[in-house]
Amino acid sequence: MEQWEYCVVAPVPSGPLVITITYYQPDGAKTVQHRTKDYDEGVNVLWPKVIAEMGLAGWELVTVDTGAWHFKRRLPGDER
Repeated sequence: MEQWEYCVVAPVPSGPLVITITYYQPDGAKTVQHRTKDYDEGVNVLWPKVIAEMGLAGWELVTVDTGAWHFKRRLPGDER
C-alpha cells in the first residue's frame, strides 16, 4: 500500500508576504514560515522559490483551494 505525507502552502494575502508551510505528521503539525520585506518581492521571488523547492524535494501539487496549495509525496522507503 502506498503511503503519503501531506502539507499545505499558503500565503498571507497582503503586506509583507508570509508563506506558511504546514507539514502534517503523525505526532502533529509542523509549521515553517518564510517572510519577505514587501509583497512584490514575495510574489516575484519568494513564492516561485518555495514552489520550486517543494518540487525538488519530491512534493507533488494535488489541488489549490482558496489560496492554499495542497501537496503530497511518498513517504521515504515507499519506492514504487
